[in-house]
Amino acid sequence: MRSQESAAGSKLVLRCETSSEYSSLKFKWFKNGNELNRKNKPQNIKIQKKPGKSELRINKASLADSGEYMCRVTSKLGNDSASANITIVDSNDVVTGMPASTERAYVSSESPIRISVSTEGANTSSCKYT
Repeated sequence: MRSQESAAGSKLVLRCETSSEYSSLKFKWFKNGNELNRKNKPQNIKIQKKPGKSELRINKASLADSGEYMCRVTSKLGNDSASANITIVDSNDVVTGMPASTERAYVSSESPIRISVSTEGANTSSCKYT
């Protein structure tokens, strides 16, 4: 995947979904290889888990929120992951860069994961990885 740029102060939502029918799916989010959990995630990041999907929300993004975000899905059949590079730029800078490719990851041969990124606010762009 190519990097996604967004302006400082914007809101980003990263979605990780699977079409697997297994109810025992576990989602974990990582930033730059480090797991994001209640103890170590920044206050402006919220993680919501729902059946078959998880969302990572970044409110009022800052330059410190830039990095590689990865969602790992684990089931009794194994695990897989999908990632997106996020770059936060000063809100006075021009925001450029759109994804040029699509990538899929699978928990099993019938269970694709989808990760998407969208932004809101001034000087933003949006993309969706499917």
